[in-house]
Amino acid sequence: MHRKLILLLCALPIAGGCDNSSPEKTTAAETPTASVTFVPQPSAPTLSPTPGLPASPSTTSASPTRKTDPSPVATTPSRRSSTPAGGGDTRPAGTKGLDCGRLLGSGTFTDPHRLGVVDGPVAARGCEPLTSGFPFNVRYFSFRLTATPGAKAHAGASFALVRGAISPVYPAIVQPNGWILKHSLGSGYWTGTEPGFTGRYQIIADLSPGTYILRVDKLDSPLRSNTTPSYDIEVDSDPS
Repeated sequence: MHRKLILLLCALPIAGGCDNSSPEKTTAAETPTASVTFVPQPSAPTLSPTPGLPASPSTTSASPTRKTDPSPVATTPSRRSSTPAGGGDTRPAGTKGLDCGRLLGSGTFTDPHRLGVVDGPVAARGCEPLTSGFPFNVRYFSFRLTATPGAKAHAGASFALVRGAISPVYPAIVQPNGWILKHSLGSGYWTGTEPGFTGRYQIIADLSPGTYILRVDKLDSPLRSNTTPSYDIEVDSDPS
């Protein structure tokens, strides 16, 4: 019993000694953890195409540019002679009529169509149109003068320009050796009024008796017209 009391008394200071620590309890500060919340960004709105306008394509292809040909220019003689009295635009009485399609010769320079002797007015009617491209744009007719021509002597072609065949026929006077005496554009005169010309002629009053070649040409560009109309060859020596 005494031993238990002694042990109890000894235990009291020990228990008091066990309570000598500071009454405050040190607690580690809790560091709050920052929570990151993902907020989705609003996406860019999709633009609706404007009504009435086509949507823009992702790629644009360049359209090839088509080149156009330059505008055709009509060939105009650099000089025109005045139409002599009588003009050659009407066939005088007593005209010797020939069928152009029945003339001898092929119509080339070395083998021209042959009109024969011209001692007055001669007309070869219904000659085939001249067309673009050699040798179809030129034809040759030979004739022979047996006397000195009169003041109104002329040689050339009459025609009627129509839609689709608006190119005139241009005559020139050539010697059999190839020497050009009267050029298609350098001399000559028109009958009719532009643009409705009815013929073009060369004055041959200054020629001596002999053989000559009447050359007729299509000079206009095919862009303007691909063909002349059919035509009549007219040569008049105008004998006195």
